[in-house]
Amino acid sequence: MAHVAQDHPVSFLRLFWRMGGWLALIFGSVLLLLTLVSHLTLGLAQRFDMEGIETRARVIDRYYTESTDSDGDKTITYYLEIDFETDGGRPMRLKPSVGSGLYNRTRIGDDIPVWYLQSDPSRIETRRGQNRSAATVTQVIGAVFGLLMLGALWFPGSKAVAALRARRYGRRDRAEVTGLKKTGWTVNGEHRYRLQWRDSAGRSGESLAYRRDQLTPYRTGSTVPVYHGLRRTWWEGDVGPSRHTRDAEGYPVNGG
Repeated sequence: MAHVAQDHPVSFLRLFWRMGGWLALIFGSVLLLLTLVSHLTLGLAQRFDMEGIETRARVIDRYYTESTDSDGDKTITYYLEIDFETDGGRPMRLKPSVGSGLYNRTRIGDDIPVWYLQSDPSRIETRRGQNRSAATVTQVIGAVFGLLMLGALWFPGSKAVAALRARRYGRRDRAEVTGLKKTGWTVNGEHRYRLQWRDSAGRSGESLAYRRDQLTPYRTGSTVPVYHGLRRTWWEGDVGPSRHTRDAEGYPVNGG
């Protein structure tokens, strides 16, 4: 849970996380999973290139299943039940899932081309190169998540660095509180809020997100300590106090 900083400077990692750096962990996890899936699928595609055997399979049944998720969205999965014999005379009966196009143009009793692995006839392709195509699509999606991960590292990271530079080198000032801003972000059904202010230079600013009760002590018209950065001011409640010695008013003695 986020806390308003009172006594200690906030670390870079904590600021980075609160400014959205946690998204990098999500995107990175998805990227890792997609990389693993792509590697396995590409390996299977290479096996089909080396030992895939084409044959004809008889369609003996066709059906589909429907599932509904918690949002009410339906997912339809199509299946063909097929019979074929390997080149060694081994009978095979499989129920592979197929695309809607193949399902709709196929009828019971039709013969369709399939490719199976000589070492494992239970693994088939109903379209030549479908595993390689799946690996390529997975790689493209993985590249997108890789870019998203880089963005999730760069933007929160640059904001956290700017906040820490303002705390270390910027002028400490007082800013007038102008109100609270309700965000669209909720935790356990409770909205989060941002403290808003206007500094002595007339620039508006807002804090990171907190529970409403954490910000109620800062009433409209009161003043809060902020640090001047290059482009904006940063609330001391977000970044924590500077390590500089302070006078009775709470300002650094050396003005840093």
